[in-house]
Amino acid sequence: MFGIGFDIGGTNTKIAVIDKNYTLIDRFDTPTPLKSYRYFVEKIAEIIKKLNNKYKGVKGFHLAIAGDVDWENGILRYAPNLKGWKNKKIKQDIEEITGIKISLNNDANMAGYGAYVFEFKKRYKDMVTFTLGTGVGGGIIIDGNIIRGKTTTAGEMGHMVIIENGKRCRCGNNGCVEAYCGSYGIVREFMERVGDYKNYISKYKDIRTDRIDPYLIYILAKNGDKLATDLWKDYGYKLGTAIGNVIMILNPEVVVLSGGVSRAYHFFMPSLKKRLNEYGIKTPVKNVKIYISKEKDLGVIGSACYALER
Repeated sequence: MFGIGFDIGGTNTKIAVIDKNYTLIDRFDTPTPLKSYRYFVEKIAEIIKKLNNKYKGVKGFHLAIAGDVDWENGILRYAPNLKGWKNKKIKQDIEEITGIKISLNNDANMAGYGAYVFEFKKRYKDMVTFTLGTGVGGGIIIDGNIIRGKTTTAGEMGHMVIIENGKRCRCGNNGCVEAYCGSYGIVREFMERVGDYKNYISKYKDIRTDRIDPYLIYILAKNGDKLATDLWKDYGYKLGTAIGNVIMILNPEVVVLSGGVSRAYHFFMPSLKKRLNEYGIKTPVKNVKIYISKEKDLGVIGSACYALER
């Protein structure tokens, strides 16, 4: 038996195949077909049919998408990376073409599920995953089950407000975690601090200046740049506030940090832990494990595991 998962991104779509022993046997990327919604459905359906023929005994196909997903009905209500696609019946539309049952979920939920099933082998039943990338997402596993909430939108950790009347978030609110801890929030903070960034970076001869992103700020910190290291300290403190709030509410065994930005943990973890230690209720903080995921594609792997199991 096989589970096949998709992680639909704004540029690329990741695809993973898991066998019945939860071994990752295939993983590849393909450009997300964005010419039109109909074109997208047809191309994804084409991939599904090819994979269904290649792997005999596929138990399920599952699509993970960043955005507001109606899990029960397989409808994408809204996705920030898929402009203009609202209330799209992706499950129904793909099934009509392929004749193959699929399911649909939020990508951060699947990252949480991937951590639970693939990375931890279900050792921990209560865990929370923060996905740290362009935005900040979250997946909640309680007693081994994904927590989705009434409208299947639970786990939006990136849109907790941590600073009243704070910086603008792409969701339209102010002061969200994502506005500070998403990639665009980190870059915005860096630009505000340095001003003329090309002039600032020019003293580091081996560092490119054509694009400002969290990786560049990470490299600056590795080179001992004080502004960059201070920025990561502030990042850790704000992320620590978000994690601390979740710990107080859910009391998980493990908090998993995943996504590209988590690779800078050497620079932000001390201030994150400092913030957690400031919480007055000590028991849940002292007993939680903060874990940096070793797997860079938890969303698509979780999607494949979900397809296999559910």
